[in-house]
Amino acid sequence: MKNNEISLTTKQTFAKALKQLMGRQPFETITVRQLLALTAYTRPTFYYHFHSTTDLLKWTFVNEALSLLQRSPEYHTWDEDIFLLLKYLKANEKQYRSFYATMDLEQMNRIFREPIQTVLMGYIDYILRTHHLAVSKEDQDFIVRFFTGGFVSIVVDWLNTGLQTSPEFIRQQILDTQDNIIIFSLETANKKNKLNKNGDLLDI
Repeated sequence: MKNNEISLTTKQTFAKALKQLMGRQPFETITVRQLLALTAYTRPTFYYHFHSTTDLLKWTFVNEALSLLQRSPEYHTWDEDIFLLLKYLKANEKQYRSFYATMDLEQMNRIFREPIQTVLMGYIDYILRTHHLAVSKEDQDFIVRFFTGGFVSIVVDWLNTGLQTSPEFIRQQILDTQDNIIIFSLETANKKNKLNKNGDLLDI
């Protein structure tokens, strides 16, 4: 087994132990000693991989949450991956409550921007192919950045207000946005692209 695989296995073992402890007691009371007792690892091993129990908590959250955005290569079902992420956040509300309380827009951007952009770019590429649209790379990038920022902001607000809205309701809003705004934006960009090409032809 390669070193990076061993390191990942070690981190996952600590994460599993952390989740087990969080099921029995508040995160703030969990100690490194308890984690070592459940994993049989040494203290130097823990601190080689993590700075603190909070660092382990963040890694556990990010590793589990991001894996939900990388499950399916079928980008036309991207809303399903987003829905799984929302359900994960809701299901783990009690365990991650203290962590959610520290999350702000900047932190969420660092965690989720790249994977959500990847998912959205895949979805946009799917729409372009199936709807036979021609949209410039600049317009595609802008649409992806715009909707990624909007989604991250929605999640931050949702976490900060105690996850009161159901994941199902947010998913439906995403589906409405998908049909009414994202596809419309791509169709509009496609028309602009055609007009620009026609203008270039007229100028020749």
